[in-house]
Amino acid sequence: MKKYNIIYADPAWSYYNDKTVLLDENKAKDFISRNPYKVMSTKDIQELPIKNMSAENAILFIWTTDYHLSRCCDVIKSWGFEYKTVGFAWQKLTKKNEPVTFMGNYTMKSGIELCLLATKGKGFQKWMKKRNVRALIQSQRMEHSRKPNEARQGIEEMFGDDVGKIELFARQNNVGWDAWGNEVENSIDLSEYYT
Repeated sequence: MKKYNIIYADPAWSYYNDKTVLLDENKAKDFISRNPYKVMSTKDIQELPIKNMSAENAILFIWTTDYHLSRCCDVIKSWGFEYKTVGFAWQKLTKKNEPVTFMGNYTMKSGIELCLLATKGKGFQKWMKKRNVRALIQSQRMEHSRKPNEARQGIEEMFGDDVGKIELFARQNNVGWDAWGNEVENSIDLSEYYT
């Protein structure tokens, strides 16, 4: 089984909380209770075999919203990684290139999503090709939950082509990356990583 040094993931978090995973979108009465795409519970995300696909020394970049931040930290631990810092902060912009801001159910939403950086093992400095990649990404939001290409490009700039990279929950295939998700042609059979 192929092992990866770089894992880039945008988990299919349930839109508001794990209870919405069970909602049938055809029976949901309003947009708030409907999931915009197939989602997973935190427990199901935690149980993905990421420990088995990550190399002994690996870096994880994982997207989360402010609402899912504590759940994301739980996922990081269950996947065998240790949280280190924020890898990227995406300031979403409108079509007029103005910051997106709106009220959420529980808090003021900033229009920013975070991509956390976590590590497993050691020796990452020797992989670094570029050390001045900026964490702040300011770009227009696209269709629901699609992340900006600048994040993947930043990872490529930092680490080059010499390390194995995979994008989980991918929405497109990219040169130099393996991919797994329900919207792409998968490069791997995830079931092979379950032990």
